[in-house]
Amino acid sequence: MALTIAAPLLTAGALSLIGVVCADADKFRWPGPTLLLLVLTVLSLITSIQLGYQARQYLYSYQDLKDWRAEDPEQKFVENQHTDYLTWLDKTFLASIVYNLGTVLLLLSVAAALTPEGTGPLALWRWITAGLILAATGGEALWSYSVYFPLRLARRQALESRNKKQSKEQTAVERSTAP
Repeated sequence: MALTIAAPLLTAGALSLIGVVCADADKFRWPGPTLLLLVLTVLSLITSIQLGYQARQYLYSYQDLKDWRAEDPEQKFVENQHTDYLTWLDKTFLASIVYNLGTVLLLLSVAAALTPEGTGPLALWRWITAGLILAATGGEALWSYSVYFPLRLARRQALESRNKKQSKEQTAVERSTAP
């Protein structure tokens, strides 16, 4: 849902904030860096949408295979479905990482936009809210790292184990067919 609903909405919000910063640059402490962060946010979120869209073609079920073939699918189709599922996992994983990068960049953008230019009636409140957003950004970054890093390690170990098993099976087949 994050790639199909949240990412487009967050992208629209970032694009709107780009318009605000461009229109009233003199009211922002760092309009240039804020614009750069916002553009990076938009690019990250759009990339996550595209990666998620590209990954979707690899997700289908055994029942889908039966429906497409009008019979029980041959073993090679079942094996292809499993390989495609692993491809979907990899591509979706990458899309999720890029999406979370986009959310971190968006939070940094908002913090930069809230940092006041000078003193005024809202300066203290803008500093406080910018600080709260920076704390949330750190939390988001730490959470993303703590979730995705262990998953990536587990995925790599599973692939290595599968590759070793396939290699052993291939070696056994070659030995059995050798003269």
